[in-house]
Amino acid sequence: MTLIFQVITGLAYLGLALFLMRRIKHPEQQVPDWGKWLPLIPAALHLFTVYLLIDNSSESGQNLSLLNLVSLITLILVLLVAIYRFSKQTPHLMLYTAVIAGIINWLSIIPEEPNIVNFSNNGLGVLHVWLSIIGFSLLLAATLQSILVLVLHSKLRHKPSSIHPLLPPLLEMEGFLSTLVLSGIISLGIAFGLGFGLPESVIKAQPLHKIILSLLAWFSFCTFYLGYKSSKLSGIRFARLCIIAFVILSVGFIGTKLVIQYIL
Repeated sequence: MTLIFQVITGLAYLGLALFLMRRIKHPEQQVPDWGKWLPLIPAALHLFTVYLLIDNSSESGQNLSLLNLVSLITLILVLLVAIYRFSKQTPHLMLYTAVIAGIINWLSIIPEEPNIVNFSNNGLGVLHVWLSIIGFSLLLAATLQSILVLVLHSKLRHKPSSIHPLLPPLLEMEGFLSTLVLSGIISLGIAFGLGFGLPESVIKAQPLHKIILSLLAWFSFCTFYLGYKSSKLSGIRFARLCIIAFVILSVGFIGTKLVIQYIL
């Protein structure tokens, strides 16, 4: 049953991507109001698939294997962008998000060693994990937005006539980027605070370099955000630095799990 929903969800994201590609190719065409709700269809399928993978795959706890975690992160990413689309046009960001989510759904079909975690009677642990995943998803969205900001800036400098009419203004895109980064900083900051309140045995079980890299990335995002808000960093430099900080966060957040689960 899980395999069927993984395939269907991937196909649903493919259908959404094709719809968005047509939208980008024909920007002059009017899109019906139901077009804004379209991303929620694959997202709903994705939500049920994630439930089957994580919460319903074992009676002894939740299966937080690498691909399951990445699938959950992309689900949150899709929901973030889909909700934002109700107020602003972001077909390019939604397209990239749909493609990433579809690929991850199909990759999650690959068999992997389960990582069962039991969160019964551990509300602090549940909150820590959820806030960490939400924070990572927000900063992933910020990274994709950073790439779009850099692309738009390059077009403005070298070939303004090639700017797609559906791309938002640069200042608006930078504003959305800063909002995503601030939200990610707050979410991860609270998660780190809760993490230090976990039992000592749980903290010691985490690789030291994972903690160091994650904290380094978080401090980097904080520094870059403050620099941007105080006008010491331009929006373009802020976007570039956000991408670098996210790479560091990814190495700590996912890279460690990748090495432990597939290499060691």
